[in-house]
This record gives sequence, C-alpha cells and structure tokens, in this order.
Amino acid sequence: MNNDLKNNYEFMTSDEIAKSLASKIKVLRKKKFKTQKEFAEHIGISYGAYARYEKTGQISFSRFIDIVKGVNRADEIAALFDEKKEVIQW
Repeated sequence: MNNDLKNNYEFMTSDEIAKSLASKIKVLRKKKFKTQKEFAEHIGISYGAYARYEKTGQISFSRFIDIVKGVNRADEIAALFDEKKEVIQW
C-alpha cells in the first residue's frame, strides 16, 4: 500500500483496518500490561482469543468493545457517532 494512504482508513480494506486497530491497541496494551495473558485476564476474555485478535485483527464486536474499554478508550467509540459532525449529503 502507498505510504500516503497507509493511515487513511477510507482507502483500506476492512481487514486492513482491523489489523491496524489491533496494532494500535497492542501499543496501548503494552503501556499498562506486560503480557497479552495479563490483559486478557483483566478484560475477562480468553488469552487465545486476545492473542488471535492482536495477530489477525479479528474478534466479535462485543469483545472489541471489551478490549477498547480495557485500554481506556471507550469514549472514543461514542465520538464516532457524534451528531455534531458534518454529514455529507450524496
């Protein structure tokens, strides 16, 4: 992928976005928890499920929310749907 488009989610596939988010969460996770196992226990999911998430970016949406809450970023989910943002009419 072109470096200019590397961080532009508009031009990424769903799988690329999922892997990018998993990579960003991994960085946040490492700031507070040394291991994937510690973090998985903290958020109440299996170590295998979390390890697979960091590797593939694939996990259920409800588990993704648990992960986001575990890295203290739940408010950012709500911000995605802020009604104050400009809506583009097609």
